[in-house]
Amino acid sequence: WWKRPSRVAAVCVLLAVIIGLGDSYATVERDQLQNSLNTRTTERDQLQNSLNTRTTERDQLQNSLNTRTTERDQLQNSLNTRTTERDQLENKRDQLQNSLNTRTTERDQLQNSLNTRTTERDQLQNSLNTRTMERDQLQKEIERLNYSTNVKLLGSCPEGWRRFGCRCYYLSTERKSWTESRQDCLERGADLVIINSEEEQAFINGFESVRYVWIGLTDSVTEGTWKWVDGTPLTTPSYWRSGEPDGGGVENCGEISYLSPGHEVWRDYECSFSQQWICEK
Repeated sequence: WWKRPSRVAAVCVLLAVIIGLGDSYATVERDQLQNSLNTRTTERDQLQNSLNTRTTERDQLQNSLNTRTTERDQLQNSLNTRTTERDQLENKRDQLQNSLNTRTTERDQLQNSLNTRTTERDQLQNSLNTRTMERDQLQKEIERLNYSTNVKLLGSCPEGWRRFGCRCYYLSTERKSWTESRQDCLERGADLVIINSEEEQAFINGFESVRYVWIGLTDSVTEGTWKWVDGTPLTTPSYWRSGEPDGGGVENCGEISYLSPGHEVWRDYECSFSQQWICEK
């Protein structure tokens, strides 16, 4: 009977030990689980913080992206507007260039027509000048022949005129420019004297009561090309004084200087100067 209670007691003790060990183990395991939970909670919190940070960064980047997208769209719109304006300006430029080309072609055609008309006009003017000169020469020759015939028939010159051969010569008492002097001769049915020979020059040299007189010689049309008033070039013997003509483009009319000895008495002088003159008819 006493042995049986001892066994029960032993079993109870064993159970108590087992229960005690189980409680200890459970406590340790619980503590380990709590630590793991705490670790996971800390990691979760860190991950949540990282997630929040990334979310904030993402939102900031999204905002920046949206801003850049808006700016890009605005720039694209501006670019489209500028492109349209450029295209319009290019079209306008092309239209203006075409108009300019057309006007240039028309101008060139008109210029060519003008050049052609100018050439034709100049040719006609030259022909007219030639015919006028021929007419004037023929008219003067007719007048000279008529007067020579009259002189031969009458045997004398008008009062105040001097005769040499078949010609009559008049020495003015007034002083005028070369142009005015010639006009006076023309009004007298004559012209400024044309010297055709050494004998005629010697006769003219006999007018020694004056110092200078105009003669019918000029290069006013073409500088350096001396012609008589009837249009004939100076091909007959000339009697220029040494160094003459020397006036360049200023002295364009011929005169006789009675201050020079011998036959070399011609000089060129300013046509506007007033002095006496000799007419011939």
